[in-house]
Amino acid sequence: MGTTTPKVIVFCGKGGAGKTSICALTIKCFMEANKKILAIDADPAGGLSWALGIFPQRTLDDLQHTLSLALHNKEVASTEQLYAIANYELLSTLIESKGFDFLAVGRPEAEGCYCSINSFLRHCISVVVQHYDVVCIDGEAGLEQVNRRVLDTVTHLVIVSDTSKRSVSIAKSLRTLSQDRMNPMQCGIIINKMGDSYCEVDQLPVIGTLPPSDTIVQFDAEGKSLLEIDDHDTYYTQLKEMIRHFL
Repeated sequence: MGTTTPKVIVFCGKGGAGKTSICALTIKCFMEANKKILAIDADPAGGLSWALGIFPQRTLDDLQHTLSLALHNKEVASTEQLYAIANYELLSTLIESKGFDFLAVGRPEAEGCYCSINSFLRHCISVVVQHYDVVCIDGEAGLEQVNRRVLDTVTHLVIVSDTSKRSVSIAKSLRTLSQDRMNPMQCGIIINKMGDSYCEVDQLPVIGTLPPSDTIVQFDAEGKSLLEIDDHDTYYTQLKEMIRHFL
């Protein structure tokens, strides 16, 4: 399998703003473009798996515990052996779906120090992602968990906000934090569920606004994958154009 330099896109923002839906529909955009995609659900709530219709049996959290147990029981004789186990288990944890591969981070970390294991897993994941054109990560509110448990390097940050003052304030804080990082990334903000409401977004890198979507609400209520949304859906076509210009 050849390697490339992938676009690594993290979607974050206040809970309920719509980051998971936008992440899932962005994956749909890349599927239409026949890109090789890795989708990573880095939110312990597991929303992206539902949005994509994927229900993982194993997660990165399970892999972390497998490696921790192997080290505790002294079943690993060398770094090379640990890498071989981690790589094998990581590939086994990946789900191959139609049009994309999927990896779930799983639950928040249990008590104890997993720094060395997390560092090792990040290295393994960084090798795996080189085989993809794009990596879409549904994160929590910020980048910290993504950087700690998934990948050090992010090329694009999409901050999703609704029109509430709290959501916009969080978006501003996330943007500021992204500017303070050593590794530069391209940052854009999507104002979701705009409707007739108004919010102050001066000096923010807003890449577009999206209206409320009755279709997404209906799909969520019925537990349907957002990948099944019609290609000509107004919300989806607006998002697709927005993402195309941003990337």
